[in-house]
Amino acid sequence: MIRLTGLDGSILYINYFQIMFIELIPETKVVLTNGRYYLVKDSIEAVQKKIETFIHGCITLEDRELLAPTDGDDKIIS
Repeated sequence: MIRLTGLDGSILYINYFQIMFIELIPETKVVLTNGRYYLVKDSIEAVQKKIETFIHGCITLEDRELLAPTDGDDKIIS
């Protein structure tokens, strides 16, 4: 989920996987796959950065101990 700010100042948590597209109209319009949309204060660049940060957090291997075998015999090769 990414955190965005609605035009009225409300905090929105949007499921990144449900975003179909983002449009500048001049507000930032986030359109979801179900047809709903949200107008937000965040710029398109800020939304893109939040998406990049979210995706990076999903695919990085910084927490390698979570992927380590439980028996201790096998090693993770970097």
